[in-house]
Amino acid sequence: MASKLGMGSLYCMLFLLFIVSQNPVSGRNKVLDPKKPCKQFVLYYHDILFGGDDVANATSAAATNATKLGNTYFGMLVVFDDPVTKDQHLLSHPVARAQGFYFYDMKTDYNAWFAYTLIFNSTDHKGTLNIMGADMMMEKTRDLSVVGGTGAYPNKSNKKQYKPCKELSFYMHDILYNGHNLENSTSAIIGAPKGFNLTHLADPISWFGDLVVFDNPLTLDNNLHSQPIGKAQGFYLYDSKIPYSAWHGFSFVLNTTDYKGSIDMVGANADILGQPVRNLSIVGGTGDFFMHRGIASLMSDDIQGEAYFRLKFDLKFYECW
Repeated sequence: MASKLGMGSLYCMLFLLFIVSQNPVSGRNKVLDPKKPCKQFVLYYHDILFGGDDVANATSAAATNATKLGNTYFGMLVVFDDPVTKDQHLLSHPVARAQGFYFYDMKTDYNAWFAYTLIFNSTDHKGTLNIMGADMMMEKTRDLSVVGGTGAYPNKSNKKQYKPCKELSFYMHDILYNGHNLENSTSAIIGAPKGFNLTHLADPISWFGDLVVFDNPLTLDNNLHSQPIGKAQGFYLYDSKIPYSAWHGFSFVLNTTDYKGSIDMVGANADILGQPVRNLSIVGGTGDFFMHRGIASLMSDDIQGEAYFRLKFDLKFYECW
C-alpha cells in the first residue's frame, strides 16, 4: 500500500481464508467453532499502485486525494482490480481477481478499511467471496470478515442444494446526473468525475475509479413511471480498467403494505456487458427482512447510453429469521 511502499509500487498480501459453517436456515442452532472451519485455503493477491506512467502494469489507483489530516494518507480512496494467485509470485497464473476498494481512515497511524470481492473462475472454484473490514496495517496478522458469496460460496457455504425460503423481484431505475437534469436525476458521479478522472487508467468507456452515489426508485415492473414500492440507496464504483465492472454497496428500502424494512447487498457486478446475469450477496436486513441473507441476481433490462439504465433484481433468501 502507499503507506510504506510509496506511490507506484507493488505489494503482495497473503490471505488465509477460514470459512465457518452455519445452520442452512437460520444459523441459530449450531455453535460456531472458529478453530474448525468447514473450508479453508491460502491465496496471495498482488497490487501495483499507479504511479503516473505505468498504465499497462498498474492494477490499482488513488481515485481521490488524501486530506491534510495527518501524514497517513487519511481520506485517500484506492480502487483495485488485482490478480490473485496460489503462491507469492506475481507472474503465476491467477486463480481469481480481487476487485473493490480501500480507503485510509486513521489520522495517527496507517490503517485502511477494505470492501472487495474475490472473483473465482477456475476448474477448482467458481463464484465469489465478499470480504470487508478494518486492516490494521501495523499488525503482522489482521482479520477481515467474509460476509457472503455467490456460486460455489453462497453465504459462506455451499447451499445450492437448498430451496430459497423467500423470493422477490424488483426493477431499479437509474438516471445519471449530467449537469442539466437536476429534477429527474437519481444518481451522480461524486469521485473522479468524468473528464477529470484522477486515476488516468480507464479505457475511455470503462470509467475506472469513478464513484457513483444513487437514490433510485424501485418498481414491480419495468415502467419507470410506475408507483415506486421503495428506494435503492447506496453507491457503486467502477473497479476494472477494461470492461464495465462495478463494486456495489447499497440497500433496498421498502415501505409498502406487503413489506416494510431494508435489504442490504454488496459485491462485484463484474463484466456488465459480457455477463447477462450477475450475482451480489444479500448480507442482512431489517424489519420484515431482519437478518435475512441470500443471493441477488441482477440483469441489465435496458441501457440508454450514459443517461439511463434499468436493472432487474431476482432476490433469493436462504436464511429467513
